[in-house]
Amino acid sequence: MAEWPVRIWAMEEIPEIFDLEARKSMKGTFNQYHMVYSPIRRTAPDSFEYMFGYGEGEIFYLKNEKNKVRRTVLKCSQIEEIYTQRELLNAKIIVKYKADLQDGELETLEFPYIPSVYYLYDPFLNWMLGLDQEFVPALAEQEHPRPEKLYKESPVMYNYVLAAYRLGDCIGDYKYTSEQHRHKWMPWKKVVEEWLEVPMSRGTFTLHSLEYLTECGYLELRNKNAAVQLKKQ
Repeated sequence: MAEWPVRIWAMEEIPEIFDLEARKSMKGTFNQYHMVYSPIRRTAPDSFEYMFGYGEGEIFYLKNEKNKVRRTVLKCSQIEEIYTQRELLNAKIIVKYKADLQDGELETLEFPYIPSVYYLYDPFLNWMLGLDQEFVPALAEQEHPRPEKLYKESPVMYNYVLAAYRLGDCIGDYKYTSEQHRHKWMPWKKVVEEWLEVPMSRGTFTLHSLEYLTECGYLELRNKNAAVQLKKQ
């Protein structure tokens, strides 16, 4: 539990190494932001210490790099693509954005976390996509159900395509492909790799699945300036 990301509820809870840069990053008061702190995970060699805050149409991201803090601040309008990854006990949100709006090159921010604390990261993902923080794809599907044809093609894709409702109210056309591979460590065993692409009203949703790995993409985003007002807590 001590290595899990946590919500920061007060200024005095900000770790000392991030305190100064966090204060510099805020446009308004502390209550206008939601903040999350993620410590190093000793069980994950590639993990790192970071914190982030979001509100007022902006995100600030602070990363501890050998006891020096690297700070990134971006507006929601700079975000071009968002990806989520989940594999066993590891999860991640990847944000690709334009540091220079005149330049086509994209920069990347990564937000790794433990799937058990999805309740800290799902609201952040929803907010970046212009949705209410409490948006639940499974509820959004009730009015316009997923295509039954997809269930027959792939129960796995049918299950995970719920996330597409973050980009629109209805799933219509889609492109599904799959490919069989021999298992890396057990050549006699075959595994199926699957891809799905779904055009939605506010962008394109992509899905990739291979064994325990699931990757979702939110691409060609439209209405990027629509980050909603944070709920007071």
